[in-house]
Amino acid sequence: MLSNLSRASGLSVFYISTEGPLYTSLLSRYEFPENALFTEVYDINNLLQAVLKIYGFRGGVKAVAIDSINNFYRVEVLQVEGINKILNTILALLTDMVVNYSVTCVLTAQVSQSDEDVRVSGFQLLKYWYEVLIKLERLGGGVRRMTVEYPKDVVLSMDYVISDRGIEWVGND
Repeated sequence: MLSNLSRASGLSVFYISTEGPLYTSLLSRYEFPENALFTEVYDINNLLQAVLKIYGFRGGVKAVAIDSINNFYRVEVLQVEGINKILNTILALLTDMVVNYSVTCVLTAQVSQSDEDVRVSGFQLLKYWYEVLIKLERLGGGVRRMTVEYPKDVVLSMDYVISDRGIEWVGND
């Protein structure tokens, strides 16, 4: 895991999965740079440790992606004491890297669905930290839509399909 890395390793792109190793079957489809590190974490404390380790490299990090940032929050909210503080600490560290070190940070979030609507789990906590919130939805026939939900003054919606070549934008001329 990240504990074996040193600053001299040259790694600068990090992907953390909280969803297990399912992403590994997709890696062969895309060309990732040699300086990309992929790892899995299995609870909120492991996620905090991984982000702390990355934060130590912050001057040499280009990007951090976490799928999904609120997975453990959703599952452990009633079991782990201080989980709000842990998640806020993770988000604060990532925000510091974005603001002070120009790191690109992409976070996905799990949702819960009822008959009335779809909500991001822990949205009240997450929205404080998110600069841009994008909703992704399936339209059918393989077509998906990306819509900027926050900030409200940004009006953008684009349709796309996911193919063997990656994302292909459709009908957005």
